[in-house]
Order: sequence, then C-alpha cells, then structure tokens
Amino acid sequence: MSNVGNPADGGAARFQNTHWSLILAASQADSSQAHEALSRLCQTYWYAVYVFIRRRGAEAEPAKDLTQEFFSRLLAKQYLRTADPERGRFRTFLMSCVDHFLSNERKKERTLKRGGNYTFIPLEESSAEERYQTEPSETMSPDKLVDRRWALTLLDLSLEQLKQEYVAAGKVAQFDALQECLSGAKEAPSSFAQIATRLGISPASARQAASRMRCRFGELLRRNVAKTVSNPIEVEPEMVHLRAALSGNDGA
Repeated sequence: MSNVGNPADGGAARFQNTHWSLILAASQADSSQAHEALSRLCQTYWYAVYVFIRRRGAEAEPAKDLTQEFFSRLLAKQYLRTADPERGRFRTFLMSCVDHFLSNERKKERTLKRGGNYTFIPLEESSAEERYQTEPSETMSPDKLVDRRWALTLLDLSLEQLKQEYVAAGKVAQFDALQECLSGAKEAPSSFAQIATRLGISPASARQAASRMRCRFGELLRRNVAKTVSNPIEVEPEMVHLRAALSGNDGA
C-alpha cells in the first residue's frame, strides 16, 4: 500500500502550517488566502463551539446565532489580534475566545441579528441540535464535553483524509473492508478470513493491510493534532489528552 499516504511528512513541515500560523497570518495581513484557510478552520471546529455555547446555557436557536456571530467576529479579526502561540494549544485559545465573547454578549443583553458585512460560515445548522442531543448527559462539564467533541472532530477529520488517500489510490473496496479495524481492538470485528474473502487476498495479507491502515491513520491523527499546538514537544501531551477525553478520564 505504498501509494497510500505520504510517509515523508516531516515534523518541521507540519509546523509551517499549523492552526496558529493561519491565525497569525490572518491577523497581520488582509490576505484572502489566509482568510480562506481560516474559514475552513472554522468549518472544522464550529460544532465544538456550538456544543460549548449550548452547555453554557444557551437554547438551540440562540446558540446557532451566537456560533455564527462568534465566527463572523473571528474572521473579522477582532479576536485574532489577541492570538498568542505561547498559550500553547489552539483548542485552549479558541475556547477562551468563546468564553470572552459570551461574557460580552451577556453584558450587552441584546438580541443578535444575522447580516452585516460578513460572509457567514455555512454551518450545518439543520443537524446541530440533533447531534447535540446525542452528546453525554448534562452532568459533563462544558470543558470536558468540548474536549471530547474536539477529540472526535480530529478523529473524523483524520478518517476522512485516510479515506481520500485510498480513493486516490483506487482502493475504495479495501478501505471499506478494513476501516472497522481502526477501532483500537487487536482483532477486527469481522474475522480476517472474511475480510480476505471480500478482497480476494489471503488472511495474512488482510492482517498486514489492516496493520498498515492503522499505522497511517495514527500518522494522520498525529499530524492533525500537531496543527493545533505551537511546538512539536506539545504533540505527545496533546495526544494523551485526546485519548483521555475519549475515554472520559481527566488526562494529563
């Protein structure tokens, strides 16, 4: 499966295009390229922000408006000027901005209206509340719930990237057959004999292909985590935090 993935991805190259670098570029210059990249960033993490705002007490419809308003201001650079990579994690910076935004909105005590001069992020509003209702019970704090949602977002993003690599390599059938092996279990939910039959290969080849898929998924996940921190030495602690968030533990 040498034509799936790019093992040459280097740590230095990854840190030339982190979320922090996009924020700093967007805050320091009126760059359409930086603005577009930041827009994609917002589309990736908007649901984590929505979850945070909902768990802070906002009802469904106001939470949608607040989420849109927050990102419109983020894109308008009002919050980007305070960006400081020394704070470490992009997740921490973003949620700190949301907290500050909500505090200001409570003080204003006004009804938010959409419109103005900003292009809003095309949020999947129709599914937002439906997704929110499947989140853990109200006993989970906003911070812990956001950490969990953040981790799941990175997992989903990495899985989609992995799928696109298999699609590009003409191995969609292999991806469909093997993706269940990414659950973390040592054995796939279906036996490798069954997978091998579906793919027309030997069980040993199926097991080897599954091992390569897990390895590549891990590389993509680590690369996406690396984009959310400002220093390579923070990647491993953030990976530990991600695993803890998924398991429900406090983490490091």
